[in-house]
Formats: sequence, structure tokens, C-alpha cells
Amino acid sequence: MATIQDYNHTRKLFANGEVNLANLKVMLRTGSTFSAAHTEISDLAGSEVSGNGWPAGGAAITGASVTVTGTNGATLDGDDISQDATGGAIGPATEAVIYDDTGDGTVLFYVDFEGTEEAGDGTPFNIIWHENGIHRWTAA
Repeated sequence: MATIQDYNHTRKLFANGEVNLANLKVMLRTGSTFSAAHTEISDLAGSEVSGNGWPAGGAAITGASVTVTGTNGATLDGDDISQDATGGAIGPATEAVIYDDTGDGTVLFYVDFEGTEEAGDGTPFNIIWHENGIHRWTAA
């Protein structure tokens, strides 16, 4: 099971309508560590994982939407992702970032796979979001 953390600026960007939901992507990475102060992909250590079916720059999150949850919350959700590995393995990846591919690549969420993930040639690399969505916010 993965752990998803938001960056310091994430709530503000969503609250101000500054996130382009049509441009959300998931970039596989290795060797990156979470710092809540990061704002752009260029701030991240480590390297991107791509190739063999996983697109450079990451896979698009289709169907992304934010909905009201209860009386004091909101939920970001989107379609699950499945990319078949072709010509070799996808990965290994130990983490991913969800980012807005508009402009400089604003990072929104850090996804810690809590281990190494990969898909062998001919098998899919799947990212299945939690049944409650990608991320939930609750206001006091």
C-alpha cells in the first residue's frame, strides 16, 4: 500500500483554482525523498523512471475531478492507470509524484510505494487509487 503526501502549497493551489485537472500526470521516480517545501519537478532529487511502455513525463490521470465530501471536505479522484510493459520492464520505481504538467511542472503529491514496484515485459504497471479517491481534504 502506498502513502500519499501533499506538498505545502498543494491546498492553496487547489483552493485558488490554480490546478489544471486536465493536465495531471503521475511520474514514476527512484531516489527521490519527500520534502513538503518542494514546488516543482526540478526540485526533486533522484531520477525519472520511464520507457518500455511508461511515457517520459508520466502517465496522464484521466477523469480527474474534485468533489465535495460531506459538509467540510473535498476529494480528488481520477481513473486508475494501467500501462503494459513492452520491450522490457517498467521500473523499478520506489515513488511517484502527481503533478500539474502546465508550465514548470508543479508537484502536488508525493507517492511513496513503500518498496520497489515494477512490471515485467508483457505485464501491466498498475496504479490503483484508493476507493476513497487519490486525496481527501477536511476543514475543521
